[in-house]
Amino acid sequence: MPNWLKKSLVVLISILTFGMVTPQDLLADQPKNDSQSPKTFSSMESETVITESVITVSSKEETIEALMDEARNITSEKLGERVMPRIEREFQGMVLPEMERVISDLVHDYKFSDYHHLSISPAVGKGDGERIFHIMDGRTKEDVLCFHVRRDQPPLEGFTFNFHYHTLEDQYESHNMLSSIYWGKDTPPKFGSKMLH
Repeated sequence: MPNWLKKSLVVLISILTFGMVTPQDLLADQPKNDSQSPKTFSSMESETVITESVITVSSKEETIEALMDEARNITSEKLGERVMPRIEREFQGMVLPEMERVISDLVHDYKFSDYHHLSISPAVGKGDGERIFHIMDGRTKEDVLCFHVRRDQPPLEGFTFNFHYHTLEDQYESHNMLSSIYWGKDTPPKFGSKMLH
């Protein structure tokens, strides 16, 4: 197998597994081929630089991107076909950027090299509950960040959607505000409601 193909596969596997399988893990299992020419220091150095940039630079960004893709899909599903179109502009402009900032901070500040264990919890909030999704540590199965939306009705003001999050750091006590989106005086449909055809 050509060297460039091996390197491409290693990089692809590292990205797809969010760094859980590293190129060193894969290369350690390969038998040594005596027919290959000996590597010089400069060629080994350039390979190391390529490998390190994929693991340390791309992996965090890839993890953030994957979490955000799933977060967008789950939030859209949670809000439903009847709520999302009406608040989509405000959601895209106010909530998503804040959500991405919080997720990015989590990944960048997470314990060294453990960020690749972060994933969206399989339980997605449905119905009238506040839960949108939680991000958990895949090893401990413990939620580290919880994204919620609450339907508020301040007296004489109409309905708003209060997007907020909770963190493991303070045992989920504080409501950390992402943004609040005004709905109107009419009662919003239930979360996840489908359009009537």
